[in-house]
Amino acid sequence: MLDRVSISDIPLFSGLGTAQLEQVRQLMRFASYERGDIVIEEGAPADNLLYIVIDGEAAHSKKGRYPLTNRPLDYEIVVQGRNEIFGWVPVLDGSPSPVTVMARTPLTVAVLDLTPRGGLGSPARHIRNIVIAKLRHYSSSFARTSIADRVASLQQQAEFARYRNAVGSIVITALALLSFYTLALSFLPRFENDLAVNFVLSPIIIVFFASFFFPVIRRSGLPAAFFGFCPDNWRAALPFAAIASLAFLAIGVFLKWILIETMPQLHGLSLVGFADVRIGNQDEANTSWYWAALSLYLLLTPVQEFVARCGIQAPLYAFLQGSELKRASLSIVVSNLVFSAVHVHIGLAFALLAFIPGLFWGWLFLRTNSWLGASLSHLFLGGAAIFLFGIEELLQKLA
Repeated sequence: MLDRVSISDIPLFSGLGTAQLEQVRQLMRFASYERGDIVIEEGAPADNLLYIVIDGEAAHSKKGRYPLTNRPLDYEIVVQGRNEIFGWVPVLDGSPSPVTVMARTPLTVAVLDLTPRGGLGSPARHIRNIVIAKLRHYSSSFARTSIADRVASLQQQAEFARYRNAVGSIVITALALLSFYTLALSFLPRFENDLAVNFVLSPIIIVFFASFFFPVIRRSGLPAAFFGFCPDNWRAALPFAAIASLAFLAIGVFLKWILIETMPQLHGLSLVGFADVRIGNQDEANTSWYWAALSLYLLLTPVQEFVARCGIQAPLYAFLQGSELKRASLSIVVSNLVFSAVHVHIGLAFALLAFIPGLFWGWLFLRTNSWLGASLSHLFLGGAAIFLFGIEELLQKLA
């Protein structure tokens, strides 16, 4: 071990001469610990031993209690690595150890015994005085660093509190609006084929949601990029959204072809067909009503994506903790449950069907962080499904 360790490389002993380094070496021994072993227990009496990490990591923890259940809990404070020192507080003031130090990985430490020994002029006492002086300097530097770290931590906590408050307001808005919509469902008629009602009521619902989300998002103080408004990434986001949407559409057309070929009730259904737009029993395809509905769809689709992606998915993704997969999956699924739920007044089948492409748009939004990209895909896929491939006629025949 001694051959592998150069004492002069340890910052605490920088500036010492060759003879002094040799004296330090004589006061030093080495100890090894397995992962999870306790090196120093919190509250252990001072023993004048100074520890220097040679290999591995040492975790410092402080005993406390979990605030919700009052159960004992160890809070990890810091993790130290190579050439860092610990145990110096009891050496300086003789107090018990303020923390528990545990081997976070297999750990090797150099243990310097600073117990006073010999007369005033003895080499051991001389080296001890030098090390103590260096420790006092280290202590003052540590105090200054701790103050700076504490200020940075308080700033971070204040920023996080502001951020959490903003996200919380957005989530509460989403829950309140969804609850209001759910309660209002009993007053809303179902109108799978009633264009007149759909034409009036659906825009009201979409605009109603957006009118609440927009001021909340604006007052949040969070940057526009947080919500997917990145004007500098559209050149990459839009082509990617277009290519991915074409692939998704191709899969959808293929699945529709399989259904037509395998299900008797769908025999004779065309692969491509205009939307079944009716007022009463009169077919309104290719009339002014048809093109008005298409225009309204084009106008309101970006608003739907604003609510689902910017207002719900983005805050949920940022607010959740855990792995990237967990945060992404939950934020996409939950935001699309809301997205699908607000289509229930049209019909349950339509609401369930809206959930599937919604997952794709959620993934696309997360992949590009672009509201424009998700809106473009929604316009293309939704418009193709409704106005070109007759998804409503397919649902009627499957019902």
